[in-house]
Order: sequence, then structure tokens, then C-alpha cells
Amino acid sequence: MSGRFEILVRDRATGRLDRERVFAEAFLFWLYNTGAGRLAGALVFRRRWASRLYGWLQRQPVSRRRVAGLIEAMGIDMSESLRRPEEFGSFAEFFVREIDLSKRPVDSGPTSCVAPCDGRVLAYQTLEAGQTFRIKRHLFDLERCLRDPGLARRYAGGSLVVSRLALGDYHHFHFPVAGVPSAARAIPGYYDAGGPYSLSRTIPFFSENFRTVTTIASESFGQVAMVEVGALTVGSIVQRYTPGARAEKGARKGWFALGGSTIALLFEPGAITLDPDLRDSTAKEIETFVRMGKRIGEPGRGGGAG
Repeated sequence: MSGRFEILVRDRATGRLDRERVFAEAFLFWLYNTGAGRLAGALVFRRRWASRLYGWLQRQPVSRRRVAGLIEAMGIDMSESLRRPEEFGSFAEFFVREIDLSKRPVDSGPTSCVAPCDGRVLAYQTLEAGQTFRIKRHLFDLERCLRDPGLARRYAGGSLVVSRLALGDYHHFHFPVAGVPSAARAIPGYYDAGGPYSLSRTIPFFSENFRTVTTIASESFGQVAMVEVGALTVGSIVQRYTPGARAEKGARKGWFALGGSTIALLFEPGAITLDPDLRDSTAKEIETFVRMGKRIGEPGRGGGAG
């Protein structure tokens, strides 16, 4: 590794700060920090067709040769996988691998909210109404993210949890709370990378990238919005749940097809009290690695059905 990016992540289990492994680090540095790279990104790499083409290439049988290299480069724990590396027919098939979910026990607290995926978490207890603010090197604007003024008003002054998935992570996502989900609404957009790879510019990642929005009517947290944001090379966000049918906390909702990705959870004002360790690390602009199913908060004073 060249050390172009110094991304430190707190491991919640150990409390240790670790430097994140960045796959294709030289390419990402060129793409986001040079004039030629930014031009290539605007003309090619941010476009949907480029991600679709990449996805098609990674579905070809020859792409399976990349699997071993990714496992080694990212230190992927294959003891969790339900299949051995040689059993995957392509790189894309490996990327959306299923794991032994006994390795991701869902917090048993009857009213806890859990992480929807394996990811690097930032937790904001209060979102100021109308505020555009920086999340690492990305910009977050509630109304532009949701593209629904009424929904944005509902979450103004509420809470936000962002989970960022890296290339080597388990890329399925699960329901953070029990409740009744709406149909996922797709918002077209670009495909910028989800990591903080632009060192001098902020990127409107949450308001310009392709994303899907689902609301969940829950008993303990009111209406929760779950926003899946596609990123560089993510050709599709696959939903595998039944809208209108109750989903249990920790139930599988869908998956990202290729590439690093991000999930944002939005809560109404007072609906959740986020865990203090996550809030403390976020105040220092340090992400915390949290596995799917681990608790991230409990109902706040305003929680309840709604």
C-alpha cells in the first residue's frame, strides 16, 4: 500500500484505531485528486453505463481469477462464507456472497435498533433543519438526499446514522428495526465513491448518487427512513423483501451489486438515543466499525408508532 489515504477506523470490539485497507488506492487517488482523474470521472466513471459495463465484465467466468487477490488484499475472513473461493463462478458472484448469519447475531434487546450492515459508522444525534454539513469529505443535505420535501420536514431535527461499506465487506443489508416497510423508491444519480478519497474537495455524494429510499413504520422508533446509496461501480441495488409485510429486526432486505456502498438511517426528532460511544467517536470525525446486528441505539423520548 502506498499510504495515499490515512483513514483511521475505531474497532468497536477492541477500541483500537486501525488504518483502513483501500483497494485500488492509486487509482482512487488519481480519480479524485488530479485534474485528469476528475475529468475522467465526470465523463466516464461517474456514469451509469460505466458501472453497468464494469458489472457485466465481472459477471464473466474469467473474472473469478480476481477473487483470490481481493481476499488477500482486503483480509477477508472466508470462514464466514457459505461457499469456498473456488466455488464462485465469477467475481460478481463472490462479491454478493452470503455468510453464515450465526456470525452476525442480532441484538436481542426487544426495543434496540441495530446496524443494518457491516460498516464504518458515523452517528449524529441531531440534524439541524435546513443544514448542509460535511460527512468526512461528502456533503449531506436532507431535502436533496430524500427528494421529498414532506419527508425531509419529518426528519428535520431528528437523528442520522451513516454506515459505509468497503469493497471487502459482506454486502447484504438488513432491517435495523422491526416494522412494516414501504416499497423502495429509486432516485437516479451518479456513481461517486463512498469513501473519503477526495482530499481537497467535498462531494455531494448523498444528494447526487443513485439511491433508494424505504420508510419503515416501527413500534419503537416511529417512522424510520433507510437510504441505500450506490457508489462507484455499483451497478444495482437489489431489494428482496415484501413491501407492506412486517419485517423482523435483522431480516435480510437486499444487497449491493459490486463496489463499496453506504446506508443512511434517518429517525424523527426524539425517536432514538444513539449509543454514546458512536456519538463520541463521530464528534472526533472517527468512524467506528460495527457489524450487522449489533446495537446502535434505543428508543428516545419521542419513540413510538407513527
